Amino acid sequence: VCVCVCQFTRCITSQLIKWFSNFREFYYIQMEKFARTAVMAGVVDVRDLTVDRESELFRALNIHYNKANNYQVRRISDL
Repeated sequence: VCVCVCQFTRCITSQLIKWFSNFREFYYIQMEKFARTAVMAGVVDVRDLTVDRESELFRALNIHYNKANNYQVRRISDL
């Protein structure tokens, strides 16, 4: 069993906090835009909401967090 010990300096810790805060803020802004668009389109049941590879929400999150396209998102049929 290998136990790795990591030490974070104050600078690294504050960078991580800032990164996660920015991540959370962008993610929730995108979720709110998605929800508002759905409500304006007349969606009243949450089961009518879907996010697929062609949706604007998927595109926005993928472009923001996967800029270099390092991660290939599998299709549901591949799972």
